[in-house]
Amino acid sequence: MMYKAVVFDFDGTIIDTEKHLFEIINKHLNQYDLQEITLDFYRQSIGGAATELHEYLEEQLGLARKQMIYEEHNKTSKYLPIVADMHELMKYCKQRHIPMAIATSSYRKDIMPTFEQLELETFIDVVVGREDVEDIKPNPDPYLTAVQHLNYNPVNCLAIEDSVNGATAAIRAGLDVIVNTNEMTQFQDFSEISYVGKDLTADKIIASFFEKGGK
Repeated sequence: MMYKAVVFDFDGTIIDTEKHLFEIINKHLNQYDLQEITLDFYRQSIGGAATELHEYLEEQLGLARKQMIYEEHNKTSKYLPIVADMHELMKYCKQRHIPMAIATSSYRKDIMPTFEQLELETFIDVVVGREDVEDIKPNPDPYLTAVQHLNYNPVNCLAIEDSVNGATAAIRAGLDVIVNTNEMTQFQDFSEISYVGKDLTADKIIASFFEKGGK
């Protein structure tokens, strides 16, 4: 049985926004001679609500200056390229009429400028963001909502994620998940995650999970 739909995470999966945000945060902290955050501290925040990171930035900079970081991030993310393997996979799915969705812990309104700049509406049928669900990742809500909109059973859908929080959410929702990490998530501990593949090229994903019905 091959997968009938694909649900992508957004930040760090379709585009590498994680490193981008890390650099912007430290640029702003630097401006005020404040201590930069470490990679380890930042990595812990990826793929979920990032409560500790938000609290730290508010404490150091105040709410208004913290908001400026995220505004700059949202405005400049749209100039980042799509991760090449994800782009190839999207093109393949589109050609074969395999529907695609995005399930993100970010606010939908925040990712839309980037979504539109990258012309992702060419590929993506459904976008589920933080404002669309009660609980964000690692809770399963974003994925459950996405597959509901696609009108498929979770077992027929393949999730693509870059973080432990995201992969946990997908599995809890009943989807199989491929974990494709980036510079910021590659050192996360995925030992508890029963993924079906890790750090795979588009060709490998297509050959293993679509061409041969590799499920």
